[in-house]
Amino acid sequence: MSGRRPGAGVGAHLYGVHMPPPGARGSAAGPVGGPGWTHAAEGDGMDDAGRTAYEPLGQDPEPASVRRVTFVPFFPGGLAGAVRGGDGMVRLPSGEVLPGEDWILDTAARVPLETAGYYRQRVHPFAWDAGQQRLYAWLDGDRYRGRRPHAADADLVVADAGTIAGMLPQGPERRAVLDAARSFREQDDASYFADNLRLLEPAYLRATTPEGGSGFGREPEQWRARRSMVVEALHKDGTFLDVGCANGLLMDSVRRWAAERGRVIEPYGVDFAPRLVELALRRLPRWAGRLAVGNALDWRPADGGRFTFVHTLADCVPERRLGDLVRRLLAELVEPGGRLLVSVYQAEGGTAPTAAERLAALGVPVGGSASGTGPERTATTAWVDA
Repeated sequence: MSGRRPGAGVGAHLYGVHMPPPGARGSAAGPVGGPGWTHAAEGDGMDDAGRTAYEPLGQDPEPASVRRVTFVPFFPGGLAGAVRGGDGMVRLPSGEVLPGEDWILDTAARVPLETAGYYRQRVHPFAWDAGQQRLYAWLDGDRYRGRRPHAADADLVVADAGTIAGMLPQGPERRAVLDAARSFREQDDASYFADNLRLLEPAYLRATTPEGGSGFGREPEQWRARRSMVVEALHKDGTFLDVGCANGLLMDSVRRWAAERGRVIEPYGVDFAPRLVELALRRLPRWAGRLAVGNALDWRPADGGRFTFVHTLADCVPERRLGDLVRRLLAELVEPGGRLLVSVYQAEGGTAPTAAERLAALGVPVGGSASGTGPERTATTAWVDA
């Protein structure tokens, strides 16, 4: 997948471990908290009659049964957030699932924007109140300042989870923050990739434009403005592998943009989501022999070959695995004299580090960097010489 957030012009990938078929429930992410899951203080989830209303989620509820969702948002660096209302009370973002909405594709995007001015990047359900048909889910994302309707004046309170929990009334929301922080902190690779597959594959497949099918929710002109910086790294003719190609739009766009500069680029693509590779094959039948299903952490072409340029997103793997991914791609997929390209896409107003900052933090020598045209830091690419 070459985009991260469906419908908002940012992007994400799905890789790392082999997952159950799309549509499999519960076991895809395993126990919701991951290794070391434990419950918060006993009694925090009791209803007025003393019955346990809030309980850790063992498997996803049927989508049609979810009537309301309460979110625990996390920000770059791992801090949690809540919203202080006009009455001075601190609350978690929460809202109804509207008629016709899919809770994960629609409600989890709309409610955090409308209530907190927050743009979700990933979604992970972790608790359920069957009586109220309320789902609890944590979000990985950041502040938002783009063109979509959002609460620009929301009074966001951002702090460590313990502090946020202490601001909330005794009850399910307080417990939810503590449980969410534990789940967020301890999430394993399998759960990370399951979350991405659950969110991004159906979002890309229901898109009605080529850009939307690659995770970008704007017009073709904006696609070029916020993605063509990738071509700045192409210093010679050669092959180009897009790790997370989704519907193949970026690999084909790079070929065309490079040709405008006199470069001859032969595009290739790999994606972890089989249905997206099928979509790419339908869109780009001429590249049928150059598209494959595989994950970023272990895929290699059948002929064992390498590529002049390999492009990936920083968040195609969990943050703690980025160094492993960079080393693996440089050692196994980039040919001598070639370059590894790493991109970071984020919504307007986001505060995540740029691609160059991410690589520098790993101690990787950055050969150069470029930014897309548009709001600062929304689209950046950095490269490493092999």
